[in-house]
Amino acid sequence: MAKIQCVYCKQIKPISDYSKKEHVIPQSFGMFANNMTLDQQVCDNCNQYFGDKLEIDLARDTIEGLSRYNHGVKQACEFKSLGQRSRLKIRVTEGQFKGALVYPEYSADTGKLMIRPFHQIGFYHPEYAQYSFFHPDEIPFKSELIEEGFDLSRRNAVVALGLNLEQAREIIAEKGIIPRSWGDTETLKPTEGSWGVEVEGNLDTILFRAIAKIAFNYFCFWIGADVARQTKFDVIRYFIREGIQPPYPLVVIEDRPILADEPNVGLRRLGHIVTLNWSRERNSIVSKVSLFNQNTYLVSLSRNHLGTLKALTRGHFFDIANNKIYPLQAK
Repeated sequence: MAKIQCVYCKQIKPISDYSKKEHVIPQSFGMFANNMTLDQQVCDNCNQYFGDKLEIDLARDTIEGLSRYNHGVKQACEFKSLGQRSRLKIRVTEGQFKGALVYPEYSADTGKLMIRPFHQIGFYHPEYAQYSFFHPDEIPFKSELIEEGFDLSRRNAVVALGLNLEQAREIIAEKGIIPRSWGDTETLKPTEGSWGVEVEGNLDTILFRAIAKIAFNYFCFWIGADVARQTKFDVIRYFIREGIQPPYPLVVIEDRPILADEPNVGLRRLGHIVTLNWSRERNSIVSKVSLFNQNTYLVSLSRNHLGTLKALTRGHFFDIANNKIYPLQAK
């Protein structure tokens, strides 16, 4: 029986252990007519590991993952909220509840994603003319709030979000706070995501490994498994597969788009972008990855690379609108 060496774990396994295709762009980020897949290069064990340990976090708990619902790659009914376990922080950016933490949740009643507030209590600060919000376990004592300039004697000095008033009264009473009256939360009832919000994502190793896998898959697809199995790619390989981090960063974020004719801030083409090229010094192989053409990730595939590779420079645009892949022209 024929045997194949996996490009990730580098174990030699029978061909029957390669029954699944590894997609360059995970299927959770779209299906494309002329899709790029690695056939009989990634063993089923590695394929399953990536799906369970990397891709699930990339899809469910990143800014890019949330964008799948905004752009129709996934339906709202498929959304699964991680609540307070999420690495994403979503804050209200306008109105009297500016700064409050919220989270998206699917509503069967509307068939859409709704924005709901976490459990928190806000205290009014006259200098800033707005509430400052605290998790129930992190509320300061009354004396501390007064020292910080909060006015607890005014009308509507306190507002409770995600909590009923009885719960909120008990929580702040333990801190010596008995408000004159409570603020109205009617304007913060769940809506169809129409509030002004900003999303902050935690850039951790899991996210970087998932992005690096896209870059390495792309490299394998175009350059070939025989090259990808070489020891000079072990650093990026074991970072993706095992989470082993060298002394230098393998994935960094760039503050500019991949496509030269697009703005740093503003509307861009809607799709995923992956490129492959030499570094500026032409001694390292690098890839750029951008899901939904949002954040740009620069991935170091092979540092201080000796030797030459023909036809290394290339790039592709994965069009979300028509589910097709288009080659990019290098300039």
